[in-house]
Amino acid sequence: MPKIFCLVFFIMAMWACSQQSTRPVAKAFHNINAKYNAIWQADRLYKELYTKSWEERNENYSLPLGIFPAIDSSFGQTHSNEIGNLIRKASLVIDRHQNSKFIDDAYLIIGKGRLIKGDIKNATETFKYINSIEHDEITQASALIYLYQIYIDQKDFESALNVENFIKEVPLSASQKTNFILNKAYYHQVKNEIPIAIALLNEEISHVKSRIQKARLYFVLGQLFQSQGKNSLAQENFNQVKNNKPTYELQLNAQIASKKLTGQVSDLEKMLKEPKNLDKQSEIYLALGQISYANKDFEKAREYWSKASINNPNKGELFLKLGQLFVSPLKKYTEAALYFDSAATFLPATHPEFNSAQKLKKNWSYFNQLNNVIYVEDSLQKVGKKSTEELSQLYQNYVQSKLKKIDSLQKKTEVKSNVAATYTRRPTSPEQQSFYFYNDMARIQGSQEFNFKWGNRVLEDFWNRKNKNASTGSDIITSSISVTKKSNSSDANSTVSEDSLQKWLATIPRTPLQITNSNKKIEQSLFKVAKFTQLEIGIRELAQAKLITLLDRFPSTEFEAESLYLLYLSSSIDKNLYREKLAQRFPDSYFRQLISKLETGNLSLNKEEEAQKAYEKAYYLYVAREFDQCYSMCQSIQNKYPNSKLEDKIVFLMALCKGGIKDISEYTLQLKKFIQIYPQSPLKIEADALLKALNQNIR
Repeated sequence: MPKIFCLVFFIMAMWACSQQSTRPVAKAFHNINAKYNAIWQADRLYKELYTKSWEERNENYSLPLGIFPAIDSSFGQTHSNEIGNLIRKASLVIDRHQNSKFIDDAYLIIGKGRLIKGDIKNATETFKYINSIEHDEITQASALIYLYQIYIDQKDFESALNVENFIKEVPLSASQKTNFILNKAYYHQVKNEIPIAIALLNEEISHVKSRIQKARLYFVLGQLFQSQGKNSLAQENFNQVKNNKPTYELQLNAQIASKKLTGQVSDLEKMLKEPKNLDKQSEIYLALGQISYANKDFEKAREYWSKASINNPNKGELFLKLGQLFVSPLKKYTEAALYFDSAATFLPATHPEFNSAQKLKKNWSYFNQLNNVIYVEDSLQKVGKKSTEELSQLYQNYVQSKLKKIDSLQKKTEVKSNVAATYTRRPTSPEQQSFYFYNDMARIQGSQEFNFKWGNRVLEDFWNRKNKNASTGSDIITSSISVTKKSNSSDANSTVSEDSLQKWLATIPRTPLQITNSNKKIEQSLFKVAKFTQLEIGIRELAQAKLITLLDRFPSTEFEAESLYLLYLSSSIDKNLYREKLAQRFPDSYFRQLISKLETGNLSLNKEEEAQKAYEKAYYLYVAREFDQCYSMCQSIQNKYPNSKLEDKIVFLMALCKGGIKDISEYTLQLKKFIQIYPQSPLKIEADALLKALNQNIR
């Protein structure tokens, strides 16, 4: 009988454990197992990972920090096994306790695990799914807040607002309310609505329980106040950081930010000398450079920022600052190009200035390339003015100096190869004598046995070949150097030969044709670098200087019309001078029309009607084969009604007039200009056909 009772009890217990059962006993059993087993373990793992994520986070305090730090994908990669274990633990609730009321909690932990891993897509889907199943309001609110933060990070403000409306409809606990308001402040920070972000953050910061998080938020608040020019409030918040047990790095950067606000150079220099700040000197040098820059001591700023770039994980930013410093105010453009190149190399793709650095690198590299053509050609022309004897002597001196450098380098190599390496071995203890390399007697005896059998051999591959020459390492190196010397001597003799001298002389512009070609390169490069500087780099002063140099050196340059137009754009004082000169020298120029467009804007309706009537009169002249009168009238319409809607038709009619009077070269030029200026015109197809037919007839 007792056996029967035991069997019945066992069957009832098993039936109660079924996860499909809705009976109170079964549900209680699965609730207890879910909460105090899988959920408890998963939650503990998440808290440990969350703490580690704060401890291991590397933030760039020289940039504005977000109220919520960006998700670090590298943390997810480093701790992928632990995060995988966290998700597996939480998944046990879903797999084994389906009738438990903690299913939504399990999904919430899985979503948080995916978020900390950097798996944004699946984390988003998980938080959305929580709101589609039976859940309690606390879990729903948490999922919605995490979803809200994800959309803010992605700058999907429309979706973020939709989620915000859902959050407002559910009751929030005190901690959830704090988290929601912080996220709302973050929303306004990302949208660059800084005053609202400050107000929300300032209101809620006192309710944050985590002191590490609170310390960071005070630093963020200080940065926000500083961005609004409220330095006294910024300093108050930077000083609050140390009262909340921050990390040493955060506290140090708060001190630096505070002292930078007040320009306390002496205090920052003292901080440089403290041994504990040895690894953080770059941040201090950065602040000193910023103070010097604000005080317009640009050379000092350059010196500090150059020092800050040593052993700095954010050296890309410093190279960018140095590049901008060398552009303006130092105006050393060659050095600036080098710093922009380094900035583009070292800035990570996630950095907000990455795209800007890439563009600066490309622009200034091209600037340097064009500028270098001018410098090289000018230098070659100066050298070309010397006599043949002087050039020959100059070349001989260059070759001799090169040979001396090679010989000096070889001597240094010989000295290094002949110096035997010496090692100082620490005295060994009696216990260590049993190890072969610690036992001097055993080692010496082994060396003697090796030399007796193999000879004194160099440590290299296949040292034990039978026909190996038993020579010392120094002998081999010496012999190789002697061979190198002979080779170099032979090369030198050939270098100084008459043939190589003639080849070198041929690269120097000396004949009239060579000088003309060299000047053409300078002319083209001057125009290209000026135009590029004006339109792409945007430094008007530099562009203006290059254009004036071009017009002074090459008064009959083919680029005169466009250069005058660019000077009109870059000048703030002499606009009228360049406009009048362009009108006088090139009355039919397209660039003159562009200036008219800039100054007059769109025509009124009455003016458009007048232009239409004038165009009809010009067209009747063309039909009557009065080509010269038609052309003159079109010019008059352009001058009187610039920027009209008929502009493309007028220019096309002018081209047809040149064709009518059989001025083929001007006809071709006018058609090409029309195609270039009006690529969207309905008349372009006809212009293309006329130009094609014209080219075929010429052939």
